[in-house]
Amino acid sequence: MESTPTTTTTTTVEGSSSTSSTAQPKQSSVKEINERLRRVFYTNKTRKIEWRFAQLKALKKMMTENKDDIAKAVKKDLGKPDFEVNQTEVVMVIAEIEETISNLESWAKTETVYSPLHFKPSSSHVLKDPLGVVLIMSPWNYPVNLALIPFAGAIAAGNCALLKLSRHSGNVAQLLHSLLIKYMDNECFAFDSEGGAPYITELLEYKWDHIFFTGSVAVGRIVYQSAAKFLTTVTLELGGKNPCIIHQDANVKLAAKKLVWGKCWNAGQTCIGPDYLLMHKSIVEEFIEEFKVVLKEFFGDDIKQSKSYARIISKQHTERLQKLFGNGKVVIGGEADPETKYVAPTVIMEPQLDSPLMQDEIFGPVLPIITYEDIDEPIRFIQERPNPLTLYLFSRDSSVQDRVLQSTQSGSAMLNDVLLHFTNPHLPFGGSGDSGIGAYHGRLTFDTFTHKRALVKASTKKWLDIPLKYPPYSEFAGTVAGKMIGSGW
Repeated sequence: MESTPTTTTTTTVEGSSSTSSTAQPKQSSVKEINERLRRVFYTNKTRKIEWRFAQLKALKKMMTENKDDIAKAVKKDLGKPDFEVNQTEVVMVIAEIEETISNLESWAKTETVYSPLHFKPSSSHVLKDPLGVVLIMSPWNYPVNLALIPFAGAIAAGNCALLKLSRHSGNVAQLLHSLLIKYMDNECFAFDSEGGAPYITELLEYKWDHIFFTGSVAVGRIVYQSAAKFLTTVTLELGGKNPCIIHQDANVKLAAKKLVWGKCWNAGQTCIGPDYLLMHKSIVEEFIEEFKVVLKEFFGDDIKQSKSYARIISKQHTERLQKLFGNGKVVIGGEADPETKYVAPTVIMEPQLDSPLMQDEIFGPVLPIITYEDIDEPIRFIQERPNPLTLYLFSRDSSVQDRVLQSTQSGSAMLNDVLLHFTNPHLPFGGSGDSGIGAYHGRLTFDTFTHKRALVKASTKKWLDIPLKYPPYSEFAGTVAGKMIGSGW
């Protein structure tokens, strides 16, 4: 999930108790940390399944014993309602850890696969090896979820890791930093909660065996370029502008209700949030009226006073969002208070397509609407732009649903709802093209930090060794070998 709104011009980086005590990034250089973690990894300590279980249980214990303090820290940084904090930053994280603990033994087990006849009596296997020393960089908008779920996957796969927490959600970062040092094995992990752009730049100067980055597209490109120097694999969880098509046959009342909820969750600071609407002209007026009705039902007459509505992360981001109001006709909302970091849910009709409102990821509760008459129009609009992280469609017509899905590309898609796909650990979560590389959640998080290593065990008995493969080659040997390999015996 996105830590900063995507822009086309940004070129700098922004974005059980251990028995051993080691220095953290604040006291040690990146080089020292990288080398120390690599030395520990080569002791094979983290490969042991018992160690992995112990660390995952320690992480769960940390969450359950400190969930109230964690919730308070999130609320301080983002002003999130208690319900939102509990669901995304506590319940979902604990559920992912429990899912990993329950399935780790089967996920990590060596697989035996089919061996063709020409392999006999050898056997073929797939080992589940840890990648080694990994770097995880998390964002501020879901500062617990997007840090600890990847971290749990790295633990489960048997890696050493440096977890870089976002300093922009400073209260959460400081709290998690202190808790992780207390509960986790500090010989195998390192944590940072303060380093800014210079520190991140330094991080990328060293070889890691995998980099898991969640943040903006612009910084994702920098991470990818840096990783290429070492041929390091990456998972890039980025963002982009997620389109939402509302066709003329949609249930307008239901669509308005779900879109108010989805756009206002975390005050729109969600990488999978609907970024703009492509709406059939015939239902625009009805939709706007329903949107107003739902806003009042959810947040009352004075949204600013509602305990169910979050705040923007900073004054700077509030001012950025406020400037977007001038890029089209405001029909709902349009109020902002940078001092209290408040931005009202705002709907803007027919935005200027070359403006920041339609060029950059909004990352706030501002919703532009572009109208169309024929379904081919929104399809072409989406095709002409970078692949979004998520595509939404509200339509009851299965033929329209199929047409949109078959004619577009996105990291994920939802029909007649928003956001909820992120909460299913059995679905892959990740982008496509500009919106990201790789996917995680559930078993895929384990797989992300795992190398599947092919292994063949051959017999040492000489009489079982097939002579046909050795010189001098004969026509008969070539015919037999070709049939055996070509047929997949």
